[in-house]
Amino acid sequence: MDRRNFFKLVGTASGGAITGACGKQAEQVIPLLVSEEEIVPGVEEWHSSVCGECSAACATKARVMAAEREVKVDGQQLRQRIMAIKSLEGNPSDPVSGGGLCARGHASLQSIYNPDRLQGPMKRVGERGQGKFQPIPWEDALEEVAESLAASVSSDPSKILFLARPQASSRSASIGRFLESVGAPPASSVGTGDFAAEIEGSRRAFGWNGFPVYEVQDATAVLSIGADFLGGWLSPVLYSRRYGHMRQGRRELRGRLIHAESRFSLTAWNANRWLPVWPGGELALALGIGHLLVSEERVPSAAGAPKELVSAFSGVDLEWAAESSGIPVEAMREVAADLSQASAPVVVGGASMVRENSADAVTAACALNVLLGRVGETGGVMPPPVTGTGLEGTRPSPQGWDKRLAEAEIVFVDGVNPAYNSPAAATALDNANSVVCFSPFLDDTAAFADLILPDHDPLERGLATVPDVSPVPAVSAAEAFVAPLYDTRATEDLLAALAEAVGKPFTPVDAGSVLAGLHARAGSPGPSPEQFVRSALREGGWRGERTTSQNTRPDQFGSFEVATKSEGLLFQAYSSLQFGDGAGANRPWLQELPDPTSSAMWGMPVELDPGTAAQLGVSNGSIVRVESASGSLEAPAYVNPAAIPGVASMALGQGHVGYGRYASGRGANPMAVIGKPRDKSTGAVAHGPVAVTITKSEGKGRLIQFSHTDRDEAPHRV
Repeated sequence: MDRRNFFKLVGTASGGAITGACGKQAEQVIPLLVSEEEIVPGVEEWHSSVCGECSAACATKARVMAAEREVKVDGQQLRQRIMAIKSLEGNPSDPVSGGGLCARGHASLQSIYNPDRLQGPMKRVGERGQGKFQPIPWEDALEEVAESLAASVSSDPSKILFLARPQASSRSASIGRFLESVGAPPASSVGTGDFAAEIEGSRRAFGWNGFPVYEVQDATAVLSIGADFLGGWLSPVLYSRRYGHMRQGRRELRGRLIHAESRFSLTAWNANRWLPVWPGGELALALGIGHLLVSEERVPSAAGAPKELVSAFSGVDLEWAAESSGIPVEAMREVAADLSQASAPVVVGGASMVRENSADAVTAACALNVLLGRVGETGGVMPPPVTGTGLEGTRPSPQGWDKRLAEAEIVFVDGVNPAYNSPAAATALDNANSVVCFSPFLDDTAAFADLILPDHDPLERGLATVPDVSPVPAVSAAEAFVAPLYDTRATEDLLAALAEAVGKPFTPVDAGSVLAGLHARAGSPGPSPEQFVRSALREGGWRGERTTSQNTRPDQFGSFEVATKSEGLLFQAYSSLQFGDGAGANRPWLQELPDPTSSAMWGMPVELDPGTAAQLGVSNGSIVRVESASGSLEAPAYVNPAAIPGVASMALGQGHVGYGRYASGRGANPMAVIGKPRDKSTGAVAHGPVAVTITKSEGKGRLIQFSHTDRDEAPHRV
């Protein structure tokens, strides 16, 4: 390579710059003729980061070393020296993870180096939904978006819709400032995996703003209703640690776990007792147990509970509760006795599978802690800690998102995939005047975009995030420590540029400004603001002292919407341990991670109980067709002896129309069968149940399993 080409590459390939902690940059280009033995290995560095796979926002440590990548200059294949992230580990100082990290967190490394990442802005050249795009210069792309935005700002800013991740962070604060500057309504979330029912239930039962913190580690008896806290609910890393302490962390004391859910989840596996509640019957179960606690005077603390609460439980028809939940009265009475006799009971209320009445169900489950006198007590339920950042109020809500999408003129999409999580949204996206997507991948929703303005990978940008649940006030924060690999741009900077272009400037929020604000509000002598910010970024964030500043102010009881038990063969979807709401499907590590129940890999099966499977004449691996009034799918069957008779279940994650080479066209999307049900209180996308017909199909496909045990047809399954 000659001198001219060398300087041309150094001047243009800024995406491969090495960025160290001191901010110095250097590049080295090595022709492929140089052997590996002649390249001197570097020294590892560890940088604090924030996991972006879910809203738990675990603080992490990234191992960074010198590496090379292949580039082309004037048709010549060359190597370029870069700083590469080799691995991710949990940050031991993080109060959420405690140094642990889930599989999705480890696999996030396969996002930054994914071969299907978009390397620059793209413009649609085909029909919406076809996924046909061509590169476009950044200046031209921003000019087109600015024109569409200016038209909406001048005509009707209420028709501007921003769909964003359900997270309280510096990013959500920047989005809020952008929308406020152009006069648009606040951002909305899609409602899948945002735990809106838990937030609403906490507000109704306790009067708290945020997620309750369940002190499982100090409890002696835990009743979990609808919360698969060892699987994919809220923060499995935190609650797995707490569960381990409850079981084995106290000498001569081993806590007891009772779990109620409509499938045999990972939490049900680890429970002393599993209550196979009928889908949608979680509310009836919580009301039935509360009725027994009140009517049989099992809890003296109920006398001090709000009258509305006691009245709501007293008026429950116990026979109706048993019929609607599928749990016999005697079983509910035994659970009530366990709770009343335990020295430190706690009830965990959640919605791992969202129902149309999930907010009511979570409210009733949380209210059981009020009856038991376990609010603010050791081993009970604690209020969400207050960080004082103001970021908590920037978390997008799912309320009315689908109606707003149907009426929107310009739609911005950041970090969510409504075309996958709610397939009916594809029609609204197709009808919008302009759709702008910030995804770094061409996913199901990005296929409907007019322009894709790819964001940096989470490991390439700075961020400050408030974890959804933490035992102490905490902010996970990190600054960028490697240069962007491609010609991508931070979404916050793009929004600032767009606002400037339409004459509505604003200042984005970054991690440094969030931390500086914390220091200013503290008002105590100590390090300077600059020293405080540097120290916090080096440690991966800020952690405060545990407080109970939020008082208990029960807001709403007695307005529970009861429903009759659904009949027939039912179908439900659930968030998988591997893929969450489906975002992790383009990571091959997660595709190869066996499902805890079926040990399935590279595809998710439909779980059937042995009785239903025998009636259909299917066994493990048989292809079945599932049909509802909303849609259909074909997938392999897995005969699960622990499945509730008459209830078919399927994990989210597969069935993407377009999401890169590892996820596109693989498996089926259960939401195509679920359709449009929503939690009536929050608007969050429900996971069923819906009535279906299931038939054996001759379609193509197979069930790939890690375990050989289930591959052979057992006699009772033939």
